[in-house]
Amino acid sequence: MTADNTAVNPTEALSGASQMTNVGDTMLTKWRTLRARIDELNVSKPWGDDDPGKNFNKNYLEGDNPPATSVLEGGESMVIAVSKLGEQVREGVQGVVDIDDLTAEWFKK
Repeated sequence: MTADNTAVNPTEALSGASQMTNVGDTMLTKWRTLRARIDELNVSKPWGDDDPGKNFNKNYLEGDNPPATSVLEGGESMVIAVSKLGEQVREGVQGVVDIDDLTAEWFKK
């Protein structure tokens, strides 16, 4: 892929990164609240303690790789990754701006 020119408005990009960070932080907070509630519900075994309930628990929460835990941990990994995107964008944009400023200083017209 080639491009003749690529330009990014640093002010707008940094503003977008800040917004992304805020959304990521909110998303992570909401996820952790939801996760705590799900864990609380799983401990109370709302599906019952009879044979069908025990069978469900065995296949849902127990074993080497229980589906409930896998889904929750996978979800948490994704939410944490998304929550870090804003800061990564900010660092990238700021790095490019710093290099541009340094290059301009080195090669003054």
